[in-house]
Amino acid sequence: MAKVYLIQMDILWCKKTQNFETVRRLLKSHPIEKGGLIVLPEMFATGFVGRPKDGIEESFDHSESGITASFLYELAQETGCWVQGSGISKKNGRFRNHISVYSPDSTVEITQYDKIYPFHTEQKHFEAGNEITTYQFDSFKVAPFICFDLRFPEVFRAAMNYNIELFTVIASWPSIRESHWKTLLKARAIENQCYVLGVNRIGEDPYTKYNGGSMIIAPTGEVIASLDSKEGVVSAEIHYDFLAKVRQNFPVLNDAKPFFSFPIKNNVI
Repeated sequence: MAKVYLIQMDILWCKKTQNFETVRRLLKSHPIEKGGLIVLPEMFATGFVGRPKDGIEESFDHSESGITASFLYELAQETGCWVQGSGISKKNGRFRNHISVYSPDSTVEITQYDKIYPFHTEQKHFEAGNEITTYQFDSFKVAPFICFDLRFPEVFRAAMNYNIELFTVIASWPSIRESHWKTLLKARAIENQCYVLGVNRIGEDPYTKYNGGSMIIAPTGEVIASLDSKEGVVSAEIHYDFLAKVRQNFPVLNDAKPFFSFPIKNNVI
């Protein structure tokens, strides 16, 4: 058994220190057990800045003292939990939508992930990541993804080559497509027989509105815990034995075939 905590928050536009205070305030309002996993929304420190300017990016290696990296590191130390957070990094002259993960006993990030599918408004400014990454949390192998990645089931299925048991999807998912968010999260859980943690924000930025809907979903597609459009912490216990039982009782993954293995026949009339 492991405990997971999703932080659903109203992110203030480009006000990093105030957003850090919001995270701490929300965690103080909810009992946190050591050894759990805390997951924050996409670009939790700034809001979804799809058109970033130089200076907003930072290093996510704590040894290089980016303030968001330092906050994530400190939060892991304070809570005794694994902490997953997202922000804006820069590589080869282009920005990246970046995830870092810190463990309670690490001084640098234990893994990192760059968004593979930048959204339309990101693509002019953000370089896409080109690799799936994983990390070990408790008994679970975790693969993190970001927002628009959720619309591409092939990358989740590709991650299953690494025996994933838990997906995290952090987002700034607009309220206008809220039904898509809920449906796609459940689909990724069902088709891969994985736990899925979907973490969204609430509030507004200069471009759109967000309605939350953060959820913890079982490998069966059942919603274990959720939060509507309020700030708060969504938490639940997840059980490795339950996941193993689901896969044993209905071993659908054993019948999966590589999606690229099928020939295509074009019939011209």
